[in-house]
Amino acid sequence: MPSAVPRSCYILELSVQPGGSRWAELHAYSEVQHVRACVEQFVANDDGLSTYHAVWYGATLGVWLVQRGEVVEFVDLEPHLSARIDGSEWVPLSQAQALVLAARPRDEDGDEEEEEEEEDDRLPADFEDCDLDAYGRMELRIDWEAVAACLPALESPQLRPGQRTTVTFRSKPEIGSYLDDGDEVRFGSWDLEGGDGLPPPFTIEGWQRDGDDDDDED
Repeated sequence: MPSAVPRSCYILELSVQPGGSRWAELHAYSEVQHVRACVEQFVANDDGLSTYHAVWYGATLGVWLVQRGEVVEFVDLEPHLSARIDGSEWVPLSQAQALVLAARPRDEDGDEEEEEEEEDDRLPADFEDCDLDAYGRMELRIDWEAVAACLPALESPQLRPGQRTTVTFRSKPEIGSYLDDGDEVRFGSWDLEGGDGLPPPFTIEGWQRDGDDDDDED
């Protein structure tokens, strides 16, 4: 296998550190529109898993800016995310846990009722310990204009389909991350816990995942 070389890209990380839900996605692309599509897929909150990870676990949600193989910045998505339940007022994501607590059903005495939920093998085992229905009803939205303003143009050479890049840090990150100094990252979307590729929410003409590891210099 050819050695990876330093390239520029955006790496969207959506993760919870081991010991929690063990959720880890890296989406490495060179076009802002591709990063946006992955973020919007997260914001869609299918099955309530996005809000579960973000609100219950305080997941790492952000974009690493990699210039020629060096991580130079982390753009945190949390300040640009807001949430609501059942058409309520939008609140910052940092305040969304209060929405979940307020949405719990109560009996006539004002006590919280315990609801029986059917088991769903797709969900983490400890999902039953929180209000599944509330997380499923929660909506997310993102101020993408604000996020895009924090994503400068990439330097050459840029990561392209079928390629990998080395990743080094200027300084140790202060947030929990699955991205380590000295890692190699492949173009595309990846589940680091499962070790599998993830289908991106868009099509790139001519890109076949089986053709990865074409690491000739640009």
